[in-house]
Amino acid sequence: MTSILLNGKQLCEQLNISTTLLYKFRKAGMPYHQLPHGRAYYNLNEIKEWLTSAGYHQEKTWSK
Repeated sequence: MTSILLNGKQLCEQLNISTTLLYKFRKAGMPYHQLPHGRAYYNLNEIKEWLTSAGYHQEKTWSK
């Protein structure tokens, strides 16, 4: 399985979510990777696993 790393904008496009919802997910404990003083990157597989384990599901957008 290939690990797909995305920046915040790309993740929002992939999941069809707003940046506001992205930051709410991060505050709720969504995993991300960051080098010192760099931007955050997200592993798409980790994010999808976290969303389902946190009780979110996707119809048109991710919601509980």
